[in-house]
Amino acid sequence: MLDETRAELLARCRAAQAAGMDFPTLWHEILRPSPLVIGPPIQTIRDGKLRLEMQLVSGERIAFDSTSNKILAD
Repeated sequence: MLDETRAELLARCRAAQAAGMDFPTLWHEILRPSPLVIGPPIQTIRDGKLRLEMQLVSGERIAFDSTSNKILAD
C-alpha cells in the first residue's frame, strides 16, 4: 500500500463503508495503517456539522462527516 494514492484510499474507505464498516473499524483497519495518514483524526466543525479530519502526507485531508456517516474528499 506504499504507492497508494489519496483516491485509492478514499475508494477503499467508501467500499468498506458500503459493506457496512463503521468509522472506528474503518479507522483501525484501513486509515490508521495507511502510510498516507499522519496522526489521529482531528475533530472539527464545518458548516455546523461535526467532522473527523485525517491529515495526509501530501498536505491534503480526508474527512468523516458524522451527520451523513460518509467519508469525504476534503
